[in-house]
Amino acid sequence: MATASVPVEPEDMDCSVCHELLSDPKLLPCGHCLCRHCLLSWLHSQRPALCPLCRCAIVVDADEQGRTSMEEIADGLPTDLAIAALVEARRLLERDHKCCVCDDVAATSLCLHCGDMLCAACTIGHGKLSATRQHKVESLASVTADTVAANRPVPCAVHADKATELFCSTHGQTICQLCATSRHRGCSEVRDLEEKVGEARALLAQLADTLRAGERELDRSIQQLDDHLKEVEKQSAAAIAHIDAMCQRLAQSVEACRRRLTEMTHSACCDVREAVSEAKTCLLQRRGKLTTHTRVVERVQDAKSRHTVTSMTPKLKTRVDDLDYSVTLPADAKAIFKVTLIIDSEVVSRLEKELSELGQVKVTPTDIIAHVKVGQLEFCLLVLPSLFCPQPGVFRFHDNHGENIVLSNHQLTAERKSGTETNGVVMSRDPMEINVVYEVLINETDNTQKSNFTFLGAVSESPASVTLTVRSFELTCGVVVSSYAVWVLQSKAQTDLFRSALRDVTAGSRVGVGLDTDRYLHVFMDGKDLGVMPGAPSLTQHCYAFFDLGWRLKKVTSLPPYRV
Repeated sequence: MATASVPVEPEDMDCSVCHELLSDPKLLPCGHCLCRHCLLSWLHSQRPALCPLCRCAIVVDADEQGRTSMEEIADGLPTDLAIAALVEARRLLERDHKCCVCDDVAATSLCLHCGDMLCAACTIGHGKLSATRQHKVESLASVTADTVAANRPVPCAVHADKATELFCSTHGQTICQLCATSRHRGCSEVRDLEEKVGEARALLAQLADTLRAGERELDRSIQQLDDHLKEVEKQSAAAIAHIDAMCQRLAQSVEACRRRLTEMTHSACCDVREAVSEAKTCLLQRRGKLTTHTRVVERVQDAKSRHTVTSMTPKLKTRVDDLDYSVTLPADAKAIFKVTLIIDSEVVSRLEKELSELGQVKVTPTDIIAHVKVGQLEFCLLVLPSLFCPQPGVFRFHDNHGENIVLSNHQLTAERKSGTETNGVVMSRDPMEINVVYEVLINETDNTQKSNFTFLGAVSESPASVTLTVRSFELTCGVVVSSYAVWVLQSKAQTDLFRSALRDVTAGSRVGVGLDTDRYLHVFMDGKDLGVMPGAPSLTQHCYAFFDLGWRLKKVTSLPPYRV
């Protein structure tokens, strides 16, 4: 089957080691070519020796290198005669275009048979001579290396003035007519060269068909793997979305239960507080009367007037006898010191169902209910042991971000648009947890002179309601950390604490933030805690990590959060 010829590009004739035209090109097992002398130096310098273009092994046999010398290995590789012919033709065409007969006369034509460059007059004479009349002459303006290589005859290796016209199958080489009648006269098979070329081209066509069929099969297999990878990514995204939705529902259920328990606890404590306060007020009133009458009695006792003492004593006795000395608490006050809070079985069932669907935690009723007694108060509380220290959720970026930011990879990757320098703030979708590090992998940095600083930190408002600014240090809510200063609610404080670590971050580095148990913001670089700025305040109950891609950072990917 006839096929279109494959053009050879100029770079295909250059050695990938010396970057010059190939000299004695050796065909590697992977199909690439190197100069023989470059191949030898490469074999000596590389362990193991790999192709500089595709990194495939040059020495296929693992024991071959130990058994033979590098020269034998190089000479054992075939010489690419097709490339060698093209290189020779290219060298011929790159020579000065001067007529080989006339002095200092520009050549206009090239004889493809003898390789001579000729001017217009010599071209006419070249075509009239009996020895060169059959030579094919082409214009230098249109001739190519392919044309020269295809039409230039190959001289006999023994008789350089004779062209090869026959092929000796016994020795596997092309020969001239004189060789056939002398050196190869006793060979069993000497055939016409064109006939042998026809057979070779037919075999090459079969080889090409076999290779193309193999390429198609490999392409189909690679496409199947690509389809599998896409399906894996699709299933992974769907599973993560499902888990996120279920965890959100679970969190909502737990939060609703927490609010209900809090309200019930507050209500019960209010009842206790009112009863105790009322009993205390009653006792304070009684004590006040006793104190007042004690002073009256002491005053009368110290009186000098006998009339006063004798007249006041009976009256005081009657009054003191009538006072209430009881210290017993009211029955209703003692009755409400014991409060029992019961969680509905419906809440327990719903949480059991959500957790079991996650497939990670086995929940039983004994895990759900626990009795807690604190002083005189007894509570029946909801307890989820497996949720006390859950693994942090996926760190995704919020939809509200700088106008020059593009999110991808299921909101795990953020990239600043090309040609922009500002409006690059991205925030975490979910609030930060205590003792959890939120990091990003730096995929690409902006290395311009204006972008030597790295900005990151935390905001104390929901990302959905934050008003984004051109630069992160203009944010009015939270703490902004850079390599030369820290901003707290737009108030700037100079510090060198993070200068050496954050000033010149590079691609492949990791930067992040985290909150400790006192809700102070820590900065992390490649997993190392850089600490907090002295005097910085603790953050509010809910805050969100942010990174500014308007400076040094240009493209980042969020990493799985981890506890410290």
